[in-house]
Formats: sequence, C-alpha cells, structure tokens
Amino acid sequence: MTETFCGVDFGTTNSSVAVANGAGVRVLELDPANDNVTTLPSLLYISREGERIVGRSAADAFIDRNVDREVILKRVDLGVEIEGYIPSEPDKSEGYRPGAEQQEMREAVRAQATVEVNSPGRLFQSLKSSLRFDAFRSTEVFGEHFQIEELTAMILEPIKAAVDRAAGTCVERAVFGRPVRFSRMPAQDQLAEDRLRRAASLAGFKETIFFYEPVAACVEYAVATDRKQRLMVVDIGGGTCDVCVMEFGGTGTEAERLSGSRILSVSGVPTAGDAVDRDLIRAKLYPCFGSNARYGPSQLPMPQYLFRNIAEWQNLYKLNTEEIINWLIAAEASSDQPRALRALRYLIQHNYGYPVRRIVEAAKKQLSFEEEAMIDIRHGVIDILERVNRQEFNVIIEDTLDEMMGSVIDAEEAAQLRPEQVDMVLTTGGTSLIPAVRQMLEERYGAGRIRQRDTFSSVAMGLAIVARHS
Repeated sequence: MTETFCGVDFGTTNSSVAVANGAGVRVLELDPANDNVTTLPSLLYISREGERIVGRSAADAFIDRNVDREVILKRVDLGVEIEGYIPSEPDKSEGYRPGAEQQEMREAVRAQATVEVNSPGRLFQSLKSSLRFDAFRSTEVFGEHFQIEELTAMILEPIKAAVDRAAGTCVERAVFGRPVRFSRMPAQDQLAEDRLRRAASLAGFKETIFFYEPVAACVEYAVATDRKQRLMVVDIGGGTCDVCVMEFGGTGTEAERLSGSRILSVSGVPTAGDAVDRDLIRAKLYPCFGSNARYGPSQLPMPQYLFRNIAEWQNLYKLNTEEIINWLIAAEASSDQPRALRALRYLIQHNYGYPVRRIVEAAKKQLSFEEEAMIDIRHGVIDILERVNRQEFNVIIEDTLDEMMGSVIDAEEAAQLRPEQVDMVLTTGGTSLIPAVRQMLEERYGAGRIRQRDTFSSVAMGLAIVARHS
C-alpha cells in the first residue's frame, strides 16, 4: 500500500487537511454541511446532554437552541475564601487629622461567580487564538471539566477520521501548520505550540511536526515551478497575519528544489479577520444600539462596557441580570435614543449576539467582491439596516491594516530586500481577499507581482508536500 502523508491546517476560523501519496496531493472533504465541503469551521458545540457537534452544524445548533430563549443567571459560591481589602470607617472625632495613607483592613471574602443555569449548550470558537493563554487551562461544561487541549482535539477528530478513510489505514504522523507567532510573548508562543501538540495526540496523531503556515503556502506554489525566484507569502486568516520570504532554486526534482530553497525571513502578528469584524461592529453597530445615547436628568453618556460585549458576543449573556436590565429600562425612559437602548436590551435578553456577528462577517465578505454591502438585522425590536461601502470600510479598518502591513515590511527588511527585489507576492487566507489588503500590497510591489492562491487549501497542500519530504 502506498504511504499517505498528511498536512493539517488547524485554523482560527476554518480548518483543512491534505494528503500526499504517489498519485499527487489532494484536499479532503471534511464538512458536508458547509458551503465549502473541504473546509471545517473550527467550531465546537457541547450540549447539556453531552452531545458534541463540530463544524457548521455546531453554529446551526447554537443558533437553533439558544436564540430567543430565556436566560437565567444566578450567583454561586465557589467554596473558597479570598483575602479582600476594604476601607475602614474614618475617624470622625474632632481631634482626627487625616494622614497621607488611607487606613484599610483585611477581611475574608467568599469567592462567587455569575453562571447561567439553563443553557442548553456551549459554543466554542477561535480556540486556536486561546491556546496561548495560560489562564485558560480548563473549563466546566455542565459539570464536566475539559482542558483546552481536549476541546481542540474534539475539532481535530473528524480531520483525523477523514485522513484515515483516505489512507485506508490509521495515519499517526502529520505535519501541522502553525503561525509565525501565536503570541508576541515567547512563553505564550511555546505554550500554544505545546498545547496544539497534545491536542493532536489526543485526536490520534502520535507524531506531530510543526511547520510555519506561510512557508507551507510558499512551498505549495514553488514546487510546481522551475524558475529561480524570491517569493513572499502573505497569509491572513481569522486570527493571525503571517508573512514569509523564501528563495527557491529552479532546477532538479521536487525534492531537490525544496532542499535547495532557503527561508530568508518570517514575521507575524496576532491580528487578522476577527479584528476586522470587531472594527466593523464598533463603527457601524455600536451607535445603532445606543453607544452615543444620553440618559437621565443630566443626560449622562452611556457606559461603554455594555457595547464591548456586542463584539465579544460570548460574554453578552453576563449582562442579562435583573440589575442591568432594570437599569436599561430606566435609562431608556429618560434617553434621547430610546429605540436604540430598547434594541440593546432585546439583544441581551434574546441572546442574539452570535447571529449579529455572523451577519457582520457576511457583510465583510461581500465587500471583497462588491462595492457596498448592507448590514441587515431584523429581529424583534431590532431594526437595523446599515449601508457600508468599500471606501468607508477601508477607513474603519485602517489601524488593523497598518498592523498587517507592518508585518509585511518587517519580513521584507529582515530578508534584507528592497520591494523591487521580491519576484512575486502570494496571498492566501480569507482576509487576504479584502480589496484594501490587495491594494496595499499592489502599491508596494506592483499589481503584476501579486498572485492569489487558493484561500483555504494552499497551506494544507503545502504541509502535505512537506510531510512527503520530511
């Protein structure tokens, strides 16, 4: 039986896998429920009954089972006491003269947390971006504790099953992609790689080799050409922007061309498509939910922490407390924008944050192919129709684009090249489809040197090629 070599691109938003053997390299189908069956949305839904759903079906299950339901929160005692500091009652006698330091006393405080008691399930997304956080070691899901490696492994399991089906045997060795930087902090970067290795092992890949994702995309293109050249790959997905500059020799077999190549530089930042989504939500939706509203006799500005949870929809349920809802009702009655605050209250009470995020993401994708898009949210009292054109969109995401471009320039300078010395720039990853990204690359390198590779498969195919030769 011909040996099968495997390359896994575990992404923040989407994942894919490719296999290489004597017949060539091909990307495998992973999710029949997804629009693109060769990509698996990196989503996991765990129900109260213990059902585990991965991919597009996880998103559908979350929306079907969570939107419009009543959310019930309660404070629970965590069973531990922590030391707290509280100011002491000031001395009010005539002889008291306050000193420079305020008196305080220590007191044991019972640790408590706010929890949702009637959730039918939990949705996990962007786990790849969370691998670097030491504080996220485990989480409780309906009485059962899961480490982040275990949650990640649940998403990798259907990938492993697809590889085994394609090979007709159990494949235990794989080359996994990794970003240039999971984090700017070396300790966090190493932690994320170690955790992904353990997750891969739990999913059944007993031997895991890591390879930079942008280098893999570079390999995928370069092995098919016999021309000596300097290539730059700009890989912008959901969580990271990664850049690689390589020099390829153009003669010999595929293996000889690979062995004769050298990496001139890599760079990366943990900023990409998710940041673009947050930028768009802040600019176009915060005002629709009352971020600029005033309330009360003194017409005070609204607390901005309420609106941050629209972008970070996973935490929106935490606002659905009796105290906050009653406060919003009172603010609405005295506000100059009562309809907007009523929409905010409805958004919170009906747990509608995730559908809003998906609508915004769809508008972002539409702007990659059309000059304008509509953010159309009609649900209950929420009645939002916001038009956004490319020019406005480019202004909204300007700071995020600057950070991405900074990574490109860092790679170029580390390779000790001038822009005109880069023979070709290859782009991959869903966020690279944004016209403003292509425009900033064209302005620096020229339109004739920019090539768009397959958005979701080029990295996985490159990893499979690397696996065949490693």
